[in-house]
Amino acid sequence: MTDEEWLVGTEWSIPSEFGQEKRISANMVQLSGTSGLFGDRLDDMITAVTEACLNALEHGNKLASGQQVRVKVNVSVNRAVYRIYDEGPGFDYTQWDEARLAETVAEKKLHEDNPRGWGLKLILSLADRVRFGNEEGAFYTEIEFIDK
Repeated sequence: MTDEEWLVGTEWSIPSEFGQEKRISANMVQLSGTSGLFGDRLDDMITAVTEACLNALEHGNKLASGQQVRVKVNVSVNRAVYRIYDEGPGFDYTQWDEARLAETVAEKKLHEDNPRGWGLKLILSLADRVRFGNEEGAFYTEIEFIDK
């Protein structure tokens, strides 16, 4: 995240249990209500960020008790940046390719009764930018929304 003038900067943490992502969405609603920013994109933001939290819970932390998912949020006049951290190793994001992801999801849909992999595709369709990285021994997914 850059050093621009952030109006709001906060962090939330949840345990690695399904259902805890609802706490993050409630925090996002409260933050939007107090800041008045990005109200027209709130549903998209909640969907993308809670999906990233679910990925962190399930794939990053493997639902291990005692592990946490952290969400850092910074909001400026025209940007909202959510960084979702887990305690897992992550994946080789340097080789990540959005087009290859779309092919993988389509292939799974053809061959599985219960296809997986739609979460990241959903995040990509709702956010203005998605990045991945490692920081302080944690893997993160960064989701950015720009107020247009």
